[in-house]
Amino acid sequence: MYDLIIIGGGVVGCAILRAATLQGYKCCLVEAQADLLSQASGSNSGIACTGVDATPGTLERALIRDANSQFRIYCEEHNIPTRPCGSLVCLWPWDKVHEETSGYNKHDGDHHPALKTVLAESHDAGDTHASLLTQGQILGMEPNLSSFVQSGCHIPGEIVVDPWLYSISLAVHARENGAKIINNFHVDPLQSSFRNGVWTMVNGNFQMSKPQENNKPQENNSAPKLVQGKVVVNAAGIFADLLQRQFGAKNSNGNKKGGEFQGSWTAKPRRGQYRVYNTAPYSRTRIMHPIQPVPSQFTKGIFVFSTMYHQLVVGPTALDQDSRTDRRIDQKVAKQLDAIASRIIPELDPESACVGEYVGIRPGTNQRDYQIHLDPAHQWIAVAGIRSTGLTASLGIGNYVLRQLQCVLPPLPPKNVETKLTPLPSVRELQKEFQASSAGHVTIHGHSYKVTHPLTKLGWSKRNTSGLETATSKL
Repeated sequence: MYDLIIIGGGVVGCAILRAATLQGYKCCLVEAQADLLSQASGSNSGIACTGVDATPGTLERALIRDANSQFRIYCEEHNIPTRPCGSLVCLWPWDKVHEETSGYNKHDGDHHPALKTVLAESHDAGDTHASLLTQGQILGMEPNLSSFVQSGCHIPGEIVVDPWLYSISLAVHARENGAKIINNFHVDPLQSSFRNGVWTMVNGNFQMSKPQENNKPQENNSAPKLVQGKVVVNAAGIFADLLQRQFGAKNSNGNKKGGEFQGSWTAKPRRGQYRVYNTAPYSRTRIMHPIQPVPSQFTKGIFVFSTMYHQLVVGPTALDQDSRTDRRIDQKVAKQLDAIASRIIPELDPESACVGEYVGIRPGTNQRDYQIHLDPAHQWIAVAGIRSTGLTASLGIGNYVLRQLQCVLPPLPPKNVETKLTPLPSVRELQKEFQASSAGHVTIHGHSYKVTHPLTKLGWSKRNTSGLETATSKL
């Protein structure tokens, strides 16, 4: 019997698992896929942002602020490589923002009104050291950028991180302190139930092995048939709304409205495509700061940035689609991304430098803000609508859900055992094991994990050894 069952093994689910486990609750996370971080958390940008594009007063903005206050310390304690360089929001002559502003003269020494708005929003988001930059200042910081850059804004609080190592560290730390993680557990709402204050979650993937000589089948113990717990967290990402409706309808108790739990939303899959290029050490294509366009009210736009291992990346796009699973590469979009990258980094030859590409589907909803709701009557917490800021806000989300959990579970007695914290192995050790593994697995504190993020996999591959050695010389 667990205190908490978490459905979904993405960065958000892992952060909630860690927060509740460290508080002393007995926790279990179930993931439908064979490996953790296989969906949206395995295809993000690996940039911890300041939340400048999150609407003031929203839960998203608050939880990003909470997470930002802990992020650097957490990564240092767990030996996770980061580059706290900040990002550059750059104004280019081809930006549509020029068409939306009248009476602005770029030659009078003043900064564009849109950049002033970015600066004000950055200060409001808590990044009080953000500052406006001239063309000369930007090219001094990033000499490999196109000289067409006009001016910009430096947002120093943003951090480049290894996206897979950070995310998997949350699961590793939870496991080290007693949490249970079960892969290949696909929750079946039709067979699962909530009775007398206890949830019974049934595994729709559960299979019996072939009959033995005594004609009695033996259970396949790779994943159990069911788990039981007092409280459930729905952190199923892009599938969270489906799970919410299925469980809500089954546990409606005759409610004609369909018995939805607290909160009502619909998933809105948003497709993000990326292109990845290799850069030789000290080449004319290398940059240190993520380069952002001036954001609009709908999107932050397409970035050009360097990973922890000095690959150059352009993306993501932001295209709505109906499918929750279609992650096929669109070759027309790939050519558009190549054009954007070469326009901003003139020395880049996209065709010869490209080493990979991938597509992620952000788990957004038809609501602008995060959808985190507690239904005390059903001992159910929904965590959805985390869109593109899941990695950034994960520590804050874990703290927030923990407080909701404490509303429906009795308080725990003081812990008599200190929290365990063993830093992750060095990147060099992990890269060596990764290259030796035909399946791309590494071992961390006695458990095997598959590296699921393209940026980490490309960074640790043999063809990027020189870049890795440069990037990790101090790790």
